[in-house]
Order: sequence, then structure tokens, then C-alpha cells
Amino acid sequence: MQGKSDMATTTSAKRQAAASVKHAKDEVAAGAEEMAGEARATAARVKREAGAIEDSLARGAEELVATVSERLRSVGVDTDRMVDVAKEQATDLQRLIEDEIRERPLRALGLAAAVGLFVGFLSAR
Repeated sequence: MQGKSDMATTTSAKRQAAASVKHAKDEVAAGAEEMAGEARATAARVKREAGAIEDSLARGAEELVATVSERLRSVGVDTDRMVDVAKEQATDLQRLIEDEIRERPLRALGLAAAVGLFVGFLSAR
């Protein structure tokens, strides 16, 4: 009779262990879902805040440009001509960079890496 009793105890222990494992899995799944929900809510909040910061920075930049343009015009500087010259120079610089990349792609990649390291070094300070 003892053998049947031991088997019943073992079967009962197995059922309890299986129930405990299922319960633990359910708790982990519920916790993961809760964390995912919190992460989604946090991401949405960060996105909204980033949009607000971006808008604020854009307004500040526009105000700065307007102020600088106004002051330059007040002292007789033709800002429209300055913009045209800057655009021409930027276009020329862009062409030079594109030509360099086409002619020497590995050199351009090395220079870009060096500049990246230099900027990273400066920003780490």
C-alpha cells in the first residue's frame, strides 16, 4: 500500500510543481506586458516632449536669424546677397566633396572616421 501512497504523493507533488511553474509563467508574462505598456507610454511621452523641444528650438533659431538679419541690414549689410554667396560656396564645397569621394573612396572614409573620432573625443571632454 505504501507504493500507491508514494505514487499519489509524487503525482500530487508533480501537479503542484506544474501549477507553480504555470503560475510563475503567468506572472512573468503579466509583468512583461505591464512593462511593455509602460515602455510604450514612456516612448509616447518622450516623443511628445521631443516634439515640443524641437518646436521651441526652431522658433528660437528663427528669432535669432531674424534678429541677426535685422541688425546686419541696419548697418548696411545685404543679407540676401550674403545668402546667395553662401549657397554658391556650399554648392561648390559639395561638388568638391562628391568628387573626392568618387576618386578616393577609402581616403574619404578614413577622413570621415578621423573627424568622427576627433569630434567624439572633444564631446567626451
